[in-house]
Parts: sequence; structure tokens; C-alpha cells
Amino acid sequence: MRSGCALAVAMATVASAFRTGLLPRSARRFPRGARLLASTTDKPKKAAKEVSVYKDTVILPQTKFDQRANAIKREPELQEFWRTERIYQSLYEDEEKTETFTLHDGPPYANGDLHIGHALNKILKDFINRYNMQQGKSVKFVPGWDTHGLPIELKVLQSMKSSERKDMTPIQLRKKAAAFAK
Repeated sequence: MRSGCALAVAMATVASAFRTGLLPRSARRFPRGARLLASTTDKPKKAAKEVSVYKDTVILPQTKFDQRANAIKREPELQEFWRTERIYQSLYEDEEKTETFTLHDGPPYANGDLHIGHALNKILKDFINRYNMQQGKSVKFVPGWDTHGLPIELKVLQSMKSSERKDMTPIQLRKKAAAFAK
């Protein structure tokens, strides 16, 4: 037990030596746990916050908007406004009279893990739909989800060795994919 206390004192001493600049940061070579121990044993007290001399010189806009969204109160009001004014329905009232734009979307992420490219894809498709809606077209977004088992088959193939893949027939691959899906 004494060696643990001695280690803590030694680590605190080394940590304060780093903080004061007696030892360069490049000399730090002890494990992460010891660094955490050293950083928690010798914390300096925070100084009192000073009042900025620039506080009164910053001119912020004065608005009648609330500083907070207050969504619990405002959301039902907004939904009621949309309902009474029939905003969403008015977008589709003249569907037969206007040109139709239909975007058929593929699956969200058929191959591999989700990454930033998938988000970019969805955002761009949303831009396209909104642009066409603002042009007065009747916009229909058709999401697609059917990839005919391709992502599962791809995962099964990736988990196999190349020698196993060479001798596999499509029927055997489908059986392995069905077992993988379960």
C-alpha cells in the first residue's frame, strides 16, 4: 500500500514539474493511468472571472423574439396554423395542372457501413426535390428499399476466403446469405 502512495506522490511531483516548465513535455513517458492520477492530485484553483472592459461596447441586436425556442408551447401552435391554413395540402391541390417531377431513390446504404457520403446523397436529393417544388412542379419522392439481397451476399462473400469463393455456386451463396440473415 505504501508503494501506491509513493507512486502517487512521485507522479504528482513529476506532473507539477511539467506544469511549471522544469521538465519539457517531450520528456513525458509514463503510462496514461499515471498521467490521469498525476493530473487529478495537484489541480490549481481557478481564478475569479474578470469583468471584461468590452462588455458594454458590444452592440447586440434588440428583437422581440424570445431567446429560447419554447418548442413545447410553440409546436402545437405551429401545427395548428399549418392545419388551418392548409399549407401542406395547397402544395398538392393543383397536381393535375402542373408538371410532375418524380425522384426514384435507391436504398439508403446498400453496401458497407453508413458514412458521410450517404448523408450527402440524401441532402442533395432533398435539394433537388425542394428546387423543383419551388419551380411549381408537383414533386413525388419514391423511396426504394429492395436490393434483392445484394448487401447480405456481399457481406457473406467478404467473410469468406478467396479459395472458398471460387468453388461456390450461386445456389450455395444464396443458402449462406439466408443463414447469415437469420
